[in-house]
Amino acid sequence: MAQHPKKLFATGFLLSAGGCFIFGTAVTVSDVILRATSGTNVPAAIELTSLSIGLGALLSMPIGYLYRAHVTAKLLSELSPKRFGRPLGIVSTVTSLMFAALLAWIMGRHALEKLGGPQTTPDLGLPIDMALIVVAVTLGLAVIAAAYGLVSTLRGQGEA
Repeated sequence: MAQHPKKLFATGFLLSAGGCFIFGTAVTVSDVILRATSGTNVPAAIELTSLSIGLGALLSMPIGYLYRAHVTAKLLSELSPKRFGRPLGIVSTVTSLMFAALLAWIMGRHALEKLGGPQTTPDLGLPIDMALIVVAVTLGLAVIAAAYGLVSTLRGQGEA
C-alpha cells in the first residue's frame, strides 16, 4: 500500500537526520576509544562530528515545520480554545513560514555568492559552496513544509 507523500517525506528526512546523529556519535566514540587505547585519533573527528550533527539538525527543520512542531505558548488558547486557538494557530504558522522563508533567502543568497569559490573545509577539504547549497536547498524544503503546515492550519487539520 502506498504511503502518503507527507509521511514519505517525513520518514526520509527523519531517517537521514537520525543517521547523521548516529554517525556523529560513532565518530566521537571511536575517537575517544582510539585516544584511550592507542594514543591516536580519528582524522578530522571534530569536523566530521560537527558537520554530521549540524546536518542532522538541519534535516530535522522541515519536519518541525511540516508537523507544526514548533514551540508555542498556549496561554490564551488554553483559556478559551474556541476563541483563540485557530487565530493564534494561523499567526504561529504564518510566522513560521516567514521565518523559514527568511532563512532560505539569506542562505540562498550566501550560497550563490560563494558558488565556484575556492574555499574548503579545513580538515576534509569539502567545497564550502556545495555545503552551502545543501543548506540552502534544505531550508528551501523547510519553506515548502512550512507552507504545507499553514495550508493544513487554514483547513483546520490538526493542531497548530
